[in-house]
Amino acid sequence: MLRTSHEWIDKLAAKSMVIANMQLETVINNVELRTEAFNLANCDIHCQLIARAIDELVNNNFSSAKDARNLLCNLFGRNVYGCFAELAAYDWLARCHVRIATQISMPPSDVLSKNGSTLDGQIDLYDHYFDVKAFGSNGRLAQLLKERLAEATPDEQVIVEESWDISFETFSDLIRSAPDIAIELKEKRMVKYDRLCIRLEAKKLISVTARNIDPYYLAKENALYPFKDAGQFTKTSPFILIFVIHPWFNACSIQSDFAGVDTNFTRSLARRAFMQFSTDSTPLNSICENVPSSITIGDASRLLSAIFFVNVWPLSDVPSWLYLNPRATHRITRGQLNSYRASNPHNTYIDDFADDDY
Repeated sequence: MLRTSHEWIDKLAAKSMVIANMQLETVINNVELRTEAFNLANCDIHCQLIARAIDELVNNNFSSAKDARNLLCNLFGRNVYGCFAELAAYDWLARCHVRIATQISMPPSDVLSKNGSTLDGQIDLYDHYFDVKAFGSNGRLAQLLKERLAEATPDEQVIVEESWDISFETFSDLIRSAPDIAIELKEKRMVKYDRLCIRLEAKKLISVTARNIDPYYLAKENALYPFKDAGQFTKTSPFILIFVIHPWFNACSIQSDFAGVDTNFTRSLARRAFMQFSTDSTPLNSICENVPSSITIGDASRLLSAIFFVNVWPLSDVPSWLYLNPRATHRITRGQLNSYRASNPHNTYIDDFADDDY
């Protein structure tokens, strides 16, 4: 059982000569692994994914050794999921036999941000740019809220149930307010926020909870989420927003597509991003920093060429969803996505909304 960062470094170095040559132990302190890092470090197949991704980046000249080393160093920091998501996305693209360049510096003339931006990558064949986001979704936020409340109520069990289908902003506000919520919980034993119910009960070996799922309501509540970092959207080339999904980091809220729930949610969220906001005249800077006041949400919507929900769970066949914007200024065709479906071992659903654009 690995417990420290240097033990994890040794394990990764044994799987990759590229990582071994980085000598990470000379720049990373030997500290006890936090929960997310601990889980990754003690799973051979996840360590293999990380090592394979680094080898692919460096050996194929997708990345400089320095940039790959920096990414690995960040993996050992506080942003474990974000860095793992980026590595897993690179690995997914490489397995699709797609040549990429990474860490692309873009001037303000090429992206919406007034300050320019560094994008995670560019797909060489079609000149598509992309950026990777760790998509924890409501499951991850519910788990974080539960952990914060548990810290304040160590002698009791915190139950977060009924519906998690609230906005990510509301969840974030609740997490920030966890100390105050804990005080209220101790007095009332149960509190409700919108559709979410939080309650305390005595600790026991087995607890039974229930959760309602409404994928369309969840998509509606989070319709603007794809535009939070719209300053990265490219002005003159297609831009793909890649959301990375992994069950360990979202409390399994998106994973197996049971009864089509995950497909309904991801498709609804993409459709809203592409169509609901395509003519929206609201200034983009109302939800996204460092963009000119003249840019609207509608402008950003039309520059978002595609959203990929990439499921990187490596242990079984799980679905990924690739959605194309039919109203994009720089459109991507279904034919340009054939390699993703042909080469990716997981189920890959592609939807261009060709007959659903209204």
